[in-house]
Amino acid sequence: MLWIKKGKEPVSLTQYRKQPFAYYDGCNKEDIRKKMLVEQGYLCAYCMRRIDEAHMKIEHWYPEAELDETEKLDYENMLGVCMGHIEGLDGRYDTCDSKKGSQIIAIDPRNAEHIQGIGYQYHSGEIYSEDSTHNEDLNGRLNLNCHQQYLPENRKAVLDEVIKKLSVIRKQGTWKRADIARLRNIYASLDQEGKRKEYAGIVLWYLDKKMK
Repeated sequence: MLWIKKGKEPVSLTQYRKQPFAYYDGCNKEDIRKKMLVEQGYLCAYCMRRIDEAHMKIEHWYPEAELDETEKLDYENMLGVCMGHIEGLDGRYDTCDSKKGSQIIAIDPRNAEHIQGIGYQYHSGEIYSEDSTHNEDLNGRLNLNCHQQYLPENRKAVLDEVIKKLSVIRKQGTWKRADIARLRNIYASLDQEGKRKEYAGIVLWYLDKKMK
């Protein structure tokens, strides 16, 4: 999971909200999706998989079922997420918003402190938090350690590739801080298309530990 800094809402949403009887399903969701993709570097707010306009959902962090129509139009409460369900796979193995549904969660990708509290198991790629409630969100309500969707395995593969790149430069144990910092900058930044690398969170966590 990565920190998401929310920006200004789309102009179309601001204008639409001023109309009498404005409601969520009547707004321009295409503009909202486009704005979220830019904010999030084309990654799911929860699992860090790649998303695009055709393969994403608009998620209400505080559940839509608990909101009135005016509250549903609050852009600050909206996140871009992956579909969370794989056709043919049992619904028990859904992830992200598809798993969360109308459950209220505590961990918030818009909160930098929450993201700083997230860690990863190097040998398995599994995600965790020292905060017990956040850890329950990650493992249960969001199901971000779902092996049936290969989330830990995919995170581990990305981290292994980074370690391999560093090892080409120098043997492990002799890595220079500058080498680590250069690679970290790549995973902390957007590419020329405005995209972040998939599963960047585990790489940033690992490199930050190496820089301490």
